[in-house]
Amino acid sequence: MDALYVVNPSLLTLVLSLHLHFYLLVGAAMDSCYDEGGIPSHCMPKFENIAFNRTVEASNVCGSTPEDYCMQTGSTRSCHYCDASDPELSHNASLLTDFHRNEEPTWWQSQSMFYGIQYPKSVNLTLHLGKAFEITYIRLKFYTSRPESFAIYKRTEEGGPWLPYQYYSASCKKTYGKDAKGFIRPGEEEKTALCTDEFSDISPLTGGNVAFSTLEGRPSAYNFDQSLFLQEWVTATDLLISLDRLNTFGDEFFKDAKVLRSYFYAISDFSVGGRCKCNGHASECVEGERGDLVCACQHHTVGADCQKCHPFYQDRPWARATGDSANECLKCNCNGRSDQCIFDMEQYRSTGSGGRCVDCRDNTDGAHCEHCKANHYRVAPEDPCLACNCNINGSVSLQCNAEGRCVCRPGVTGAKCNMCQDGFHSLGPSGCRPCECHHSGSVGECSPLDGQCFCKRNVEGHRCGRCKPGFFNLQLQNPAGCQPCFCFGHSLACSSSNHYTPVNITSDFIEDQDRWVGEFFGGEEYILQWKEGEVYLLPLTEEDSGFYKAPDKFLGHQIYSYGQPLHITFTSETYDLLPNSLTVILEGSGMTLSADLYPKPILHPDPSNSPILHEYETSFKPRLSAFELQHLLYNLTALKISNAGGHNYTSQLARVTLASASISSRPLSLPAAWVEQCSCPLGFSGQFCEGCAPGFTRQEPGGGPLSACVPCKCHQHGICDPETGVCECSHFTTGMTCEHCLPGYYGNALIGTPGDCQPCPCPDRSSCVQIAETGQVVCTNCPAGQTGMRCQMCEDGYYGDPMGQSGTVRPCVRCNCNGNVDFNAVGICDHFTGQCLKCMGHTEGDHCQRCQRGFYGNALEQTSGQKCKPCSCSSAGTSGHVNECHPQTGSCHCLSHVTGRDCSYCEVGFFNLQPGYGCERCKCSPIGSTSQACHPFTGECVCRPGVEGTLCDSCRLGFFGFSSRGCRACNCDPMGSVSMQCHGNGTCQCRQGFVGYKCDKCEVNYFHNRANHQCEECPVCYSLVKKQAEKLQTRLQDLEKLLSHFDCRGRLGRQPNLQQYHMAGFYQHDQLRGEDSLPNALEDFLAFQEAREAFIKQFSSLEAATGTLSAQLHGLTFTLNCSISRSKSLYKNRLFVFIILDTFLYLLTMLVFHSYQFSFQIFPFETTSTPNKWNLMVNESQVLMESHREMADLIEAVATRALQASKQTFSLLMDLLRDNSTEEYIRNLTEQIAQMQQQKENLTLQLNETAAKQQALLEEDAVLSLTLNNITSSFHQLLLTDGRKSSEGGQTKFNQTSESNDTTEVRLQPESKVIFSLLTEEPLFVLFRTFLKAQAQDLKVVALSSVVTGKEVESETISLYRHMVEEWPHLQAQTKAAVKKEKHLKEKVLPDARRKASQVKKSLQPAVENASLSNNATKEQTLSRQMCSFIVLLQTVSFHAQPEVSLTSIKEDVEAAKLQLEAYSTALTELISKIDGSVPLERFDRILNETARRLSMLRGSVESPALSSKIQKLHAAAKEQKSRLSLIEQDIQEIREERDSLRDIALNLPQSYFTTTERSRLL
Repeated sequence: MDALYVVNPSLLTLVLSLHLHFYLLVGAAMDSCYDEGGIPSHCMPKFENIAFNRTVEASNVCGSTPEDYCMQTGSTRSCHYCDASDPELSHNASLLTDFHRNEEPTWWQSQSMFYGIQYPKSVNLTLHLGKAFEITYIRLKFYTSRPESFAIYKRTEEGGPWLPYQYYSASCKKTYGKDAKGFIRPGEEEKTALCTDEFSDISPLTGGNVAFSTLEGRPSAYNFDQSLFLQEWVTATDLLISLDRLNTFGDEFFKDAKVLRSYFYAISDFSVGGRCKCNGHASECVEGERGDLVCACQHHTVGADCQKCHPFYQDRPWARATGDSANECLKCNCNGRSDQCIFDMEQYRSTGSGGRCVDCRDNTDGAHCEHCKANHYRVAPEDPCLACNCNINGSVSLQCNAEGRCVCRPGVTGAKCNMCQDGFHSLGPSGCRPCECHHSGSVGECSPLDGQCFCKRNVEGHRCGRCKPGFFNLQLQNPAGCQPCFCFGHSLACSSSNHYTPVNITSDFIEDQDRWVGEFFGGEEYILQWKEGEVYLLPLTEEDSGFYKAPDKFLGHQIYSYGQPLHITFTSETYDLLPNSLTVILEGSGMTLSADLYPKPILHPDPSNSPILHEYETSFKPRLSAFELQHLLYNLTALKISNAGGHNYTSQLARVTLASASISSRPLSLPAAWVEQCSCPLGFSGQFCEGCAPGFTRQEPGGGPLSACVPCKCHQHGICDPETGVCECSHFTTGMTCEHCLPGYYGNALIGTPGDCQPCPCPDRSSCVQIAETGQVVCTNCPAGQTGMRCQMCEDGYYGDPMGQSGTVRPCVRCNCNGNVDFNAVGICDHFTGQCLKCMGHTEGDHCQRCQRGFYGNALEQTSGQKCKPCSCSSAGTSGHVNECHPQTGSCHCLSHVTGRDCSYCEVGFFNLQPGYGCERCKCSPIGSTSQACHPFTGECVCRPGVEGTLCDSCRLGFFGFSSRGCRACNCDPMGSVSMQCHGNGTCQCRQGFVGYKCDKCEVNYFHNRANHQCEECPVCYSLVKKQAEKLQTRLQDLEKLLSHFDCRGRLGRQPNLQQYHMAGFYQHDQLRGEDSLPNALEDFLAFQEAREAFIKQFSSLEAATGTLSAQLHGLTFTLNCSISRSKSLYKNRLFVFIILDTFLYLLTMLVFHSYQFSFQIFPFETTSTPNKWNLMVNESQVLMESHREMADLIEAVATRALQASKQTFSLLMDLLRDNSTEEYIRNLTEQIAQMQQQKENLTLQLNETAAKQQALLEEDAVLSLTLNNITSSFHQLLLTDGRKSSEGGQTKFNQTSESNDTTEVRLQPESKVIFSLLTEEPLFVLFRTFLKAQAQDLKVVALSSVVTGKEVESETISLYRHMVEEWPHLQAQTKAAVKKEKHLKEKVLPDARRKASQVKKSLQPAVENASLSNNATKEQTLSRQMCSFIVLLQTVSFHAQPEVSLTSIKEDVEAAKLQLEAYSTALTELISKIDGSVPLERFDRILNETARRLSMLRGSVESPALSSKIQKLHAAAKEQKSRLSLIEQDIQEIREERDSLRDIALNLPQSYFTTTERSRLL
């Protein structure tokens, strides 16, 4: 839609109408429906263009059939094209309400007059608003000239009629039957559509506006809120623009097509200003539940337009909100008793409140649920109404009062008149009858139903007039009616005694403290402070205020106070100072009872506030039964009252009174009815059955009156005590009931005669018994150690003669068996002599003082568990009897070379224990075993590593070199060796084609096949590389012959011209340029980079090794210095060692110097895209290899000479030094040599382990290298093509390489001169030779790396070949299938395939060009060639080229590369085998270090980010190629399906439709 409106005079009326329509809400887009005080106010949704982005339905749109149209621009016409299917050429109805600027308008356009668009044929534009809106204006902006006649219609409800809104016509009367200048007068119908000719002129030709204001010219617009007609007039749910007649210049009469195409309807903007209609009760419209637009109603209104009140807000009729009043809907007043109401107009007119409540709750009624229903009531207006439920018999009326109480008949009570009053019963028509219950024995009144009286707990009878059995003294004050009989629990029959009268035990403190004292925590007693009529207690501490303790007159036998009150009175200055509570404690009969009491003032009229001493007193804790409470009062030991005055002395104890009873002295005195008189059973006596009758005693002696009385039992030997039951015995009897004879007497006291007990015939008049069956008397309490019927003998474990039967009297004493007998056994020792008869624990002797034969130990030891242990001598190793051993130690008599306490095992170094012979000596090999000890049974020795055999005298299978250090592992290669067992020198027996110490290398002219892990013979072409290796070997032999002319002291026999030799090597390099090229430039570059880093690291390793050798030489020098002080004859040797040391230091300096120079040396390298020959770099490598080998030999010679010198020095020292220090020095040297040998063995083992790890790493790297080779050689044919194009550039790079090599040659010439000058000096010749040998060793490592790389490339080439052989037939079959398609199908397939191929080539061509121009020779060229290969492949598929030619070429190239790689691999393997022959074992650690570094570098090169990125790109390209091939296959399949469909159609057509020739051609 337009973003900018052009104001013209016609819009002034629109602005005026807006002001009149919304004058109350100027500037408020979405105002609130409530003001700041929360008062409802008039509110409206925001004013907006409601047509914006809404869909307009057009009855006609141009371009449904693409057409031309011309624009009227005055004298000329510009023609354009309308196509509804093209978004850029379409002018559909959505452009009416979209957003655009004036400079870039969009518009809707109808078909032109050329298609019949003209009166009377109309074009309609319909806008559906979705709900009612209040329309303010409608604006149309025409892209062409405004129509001559058009009308605006509205609809106020869905499906309703279209009502005219406004007419625009230059011929109002003719077209619409309306006057052109019509207007509405006040009082006329204002909902009338007018017609005007103001906007019907043909000018302007474009951009003309038409604005319609809904309230313009309406007299009631100034009173819009009160005009129902205008409110309905501005309301619309749908709008219709009817375009009826085009404006023309009249030239359409000639029917010129171009003229007719220039007349059409075109509107660029259709806007409608208005608000969502909510009748002033909502500030916004939202999406409803059904997805339609509804008002978010406020003011308790509902509906899509807020056109009605909420169902419960019907207190006044709904009205539209105005500026004066919000006219919100008012809530019905149902007093919270209903949720529904209806509007009652009659009620509203009469009361002003029209909401009538329905379905009132809580039994309410009325228009507002304001009163209760009939026969209902409620206490308060907010309470629910309840049913009166008046009893029909007991009430006068069924309606109750406001409190719900009914009016009762006489004698009836209750709120509902449904029960009798107290004292009445049996409610009926005649009323209730009075009750007849005994007041003292009943509780309350009788039952209102049947008149039954409710007796107290201890009362019974119809009228509750008598006590239950076991109870007495019916009293009104007693809550239970009757008090229980106490009688100490011995009787249930009792009654009130007539012999007692009431008395009070009182202390009023008038004269003194009345013997009351104070008691504090811990039982401390203090004297009370006395004042006339009161006492008080001074607290001991703030926490311990103390108690008032009663004197004796309140204690003792107080059972007569049961059921009586205890009055305690405190006094104070004022009532407020009286204590709030006090505590009373009663103690007696082992029980304690406490009560919290609340005293009253002295003048208080109610005396019942004092506690009653019975079980129903609620203040007592714990709760006691009646019997327990009477038992406590029977013997009251303490009465304590808390010091309620506290530490402030606010109150004082004034009076204490305890009600009780005493025997009456006057016959007419008032009886104390609460004192009982018990009827006791047999055996009991006393008022309360508290005593036993004569001849009776307590069942529980000393049990007191609570214990039952039973007859006495003295067996006619005396009388008993009535309380304890103890008899006073005679006739030598004793016991509680005289049931035993006295000690020292025997007999049966239960017979009951005076002679029941007789004196005992036992020593010391001890006790005895008489056996009833025989009548014999047996002493039962003999002295210790004696036994027998008369204690005449010693008992077991004792010996003696207590009666002197054998002579002198000897007392019985315990036998001494040293604890080695069981004292619970019978007959452990002799009764007369004391000799031990039953020794235990393998002991013997008169006193069990020694161990038995065959046992050893200490029989006299008292702490040991097992004193004597069996000898248990081994029968095989004992020379004597197996039960003969030392009695104390237990050592057996052993055979020869047998040891152990029990002679059970051999001595160390012996084995095979044999009975009668002993052990034989171990025969362990002193060389192969770790010690002279062997297995004690088998004689098997403990072998050194790699050694086996019972005697450790041979190497294990797979080991060799039997020595004092054990055997070393053969580590034969399992694939290359005939057997895992090697020869005595460690070399393995190799299979055919394998060589090397471990058979882990291939022989010359053999290569390693990864498929079967065998060495297979190389092709014949490898002889070219072999010749070069032989030439190099011849040169090495010449160098060795040259060096052989020098003697060991460095004398020069013949000096060759080394400079010329090196120069000859350079010339020989030039001759080698015609040799075969390297297999791959990328592998060469990586090999040279790896060689350079390996050289630098090897020099660092040599420098470290040289430092170690230097430290050893310094130690040797120190040793020589110590030895020379004793013998001056070693002076020459010392001087010789110093010369060696100086030579070595010079060698170290030169090594550092050349290492530093070499670290800055750069190997120039440029790759060419064509296969190159053996170039100058290979020659340089050979020269460097020779020089490094010579330097290594030089260093080795120096080390050898130093070792020889040290050996000579050691031999001289052995001859000269004969004292102890010399021997100690020799031992130290021997230990050092042993340590060195052990280190050598450890290094050998580490070498084998590292070799195995290296093999695993090589296999892992082979997988990665396979991927690398696929990258660089998968499209060999394309490489050859690109190579021809870049041959000139390659030649240039080759020349640059040659120049760089020449520069290197020139740079090496001065260094050669320096080396030659050094060689002329005699001491440095060996140094230079060693340096050259080291260089040769480093180059050997490089050669190893080259062999590995060559083998990996070979394997990858074979894999590529197999892959091409497997995949190409599939692609060839697809291509042949495409060739066989029908001719008419080819016409469809080939253009499409060519188009796709050209698109792919076009998209990939920039990448190919960028890759071709890149200087990174290998990485980018490989990517570009692969992309080109994809294009070639697509072209091959598209144009059906013959694939056999490309396949043959690729096969030939792969075979040639394979042969070259095999020859290259064989030559390098032979070269390494010849170099490897002179490498000593001491340098294996260096080789291992270099191998680890080389593997790390190789892994780093394979895992480099650049290479990974290239691999990912190539994989992506391959995937894209595969996807495109899949698309081509899909197209072919679609073509086949179309062909089959056409064939089916042709078969189903009538026979006469085609001729026979045509049908056969189709089929």
